[in-house]
Amino acid sequence: MADVVVIGAGATGLACAHALHRAGVDVMCVEGAREPGGIMRSGKVGPYLFEAGPNTIPASATTFRTLAHEAGIAERFQVSRKEASLRLVYRGGTLHPVPMSPGDLVKTRLLSWPAKLRLLSEPLRRMRPIASHEQEPTLEAFMRDRLGREAATTLGGAFVRGVYAAELSELGARSAFPRVFHLANDAGGLVRGMLRARKQREATPQEAAPGPPTQRGDLLSFPGGLGELPLAMARGLTGSLLLGRGVVELERGPAGWRVSLEDGADLQARVVVLTTSPRDAHGLLALATPERVDLDPLLSLPTGDLTVVHLGLAQARVPPAFGFLVPPDQRPEDGAPRLLGALFPSNIFSGRAPAGHATVSAIYRTSPELEAGEGAALRTALDDLERGLGHAPGRVEAHRVDTWRAVIPRYGVGHVERMDALHTALRRAMPGLVPAGTWTGGVAIEDRFKTGLAAANEARRLLTAPREVPA
Repeated sequence: MADVVVIGAGATGLACAHALHRAGVDVMCVEGAREPGGIMRSGKVGPYLFEAGPNTIPASATTFRTLAHEAGIAERFQVSRKEASLRLVYRGGTLHPVPMSPGDLVKTRLLSWPAKLRLLSEPLRRMRPIASHEQEPTLEAFMRDRLGREAATTLGGAFVRGVYAAELSELGARSAFPRVFHLANDAGGLVRGMLRARKQREATPQEAAPGPPTQRGDLLSFPGGLGELPLAMARGLTGSLLLGRGVVELERGPAGWRVSLEDGADLQARVVVLTTSPRDAHGLLALATPERVDLDPLLSLPTGDLTVVHLGLAQARVPPAFGFLVPPDQRPEDGAPRLLGALFPSNIFSGRAPAGHATVSAIYRTSPELEAGEGAALRTALDDLERGLGHAPGRVEAHRVDTWRAVIPRYGVGHVERMDALHTALRRAMPGLVPAGTWTGGVAIEDRFKTGLAAANEARRLLTAPREVPA
């Protein structure tokens, strides 16, 4: 018997269990995989360090920094190198720096002059406010309105591929990027919103975050990769973390919850926090919830399958940059790379490769071509990197291929409203259930940590509230 059972030991589940454990709550965290962290896993192939999932977290991510401090590893923070500030976009057979200032925008060859003028006029074109009851625009419509068609495709389309592995038309502006949308909506435009946010930030005293001093735009990791944090949090949950023991069934009874594991064991809990993927959550809830609760929003939520081909290169020839992205209008039949983008992790942090060598991670939507074996994936990545760079990236000394199924939910138009309605129905029908999976709260790692802490607070509230009877 535990007060709370947290299902899933990815970033969300670990943050939730960590917070509950620190608060003295009797918690058990259960995970089907044999390692904690979900996609936050780091490992070496020879002298090369590869990240299975994200490579960096912004230094402004205070929740991440606080959790690292509480886990006892804040002194191990690595701050990104200056090369990480240069971001590149492939267009027209070559790589272009992303313009970071009006002066850069004037000089760039990434956009045509009409596109530049349209983009520079954004502060002068006041945005029509969209009321909360109105249907949100697609991210494509929102960006085209604010940036113009060409800049929306080239800059916005490339950026969204890097975050969601999706296209602009597949996402809702308010659902996928709520902070950016509300800044623009409240202030009357993107630039107006950013200027207002900067004034508010400068006027508000900022509490020093744990770890080293950093500047705006810096990125963080650890010498052993981002996987150090989930491992550290898992160590703090000794006796409260079950790995390699997946959940196969949930059942709600008068005394609380029964959580059945694949090895035949049962756990009893007053509160269950569910942090799995949308489809796994649907499978667990389908038999536990009353028929009147519509679980289709979980089952029908689009998700992306990703394949990442990691390369450890000798005689490396990669530009001194963070990496490059490929906009959606750059076609492989015209010679463009087929990948979504590529990262150069050894440029971002030290210790990823020996001196004079490099690590490169080529990111794809999973396809049969990439699933034909590691050899086929390696050949595809080398060909695409040569297309993007204009030359061979180097000699391969080490490689690894990671494939993730249904790893990034795509928050389309109306997503937030659908999830709010689902959560309201679940709270009424299934008291003591806290939904906190990747279908809610954002897809970035910092968002997942925040969602986990919010779930821990909700679980503690439920433990002290009067016992509820399902509606």
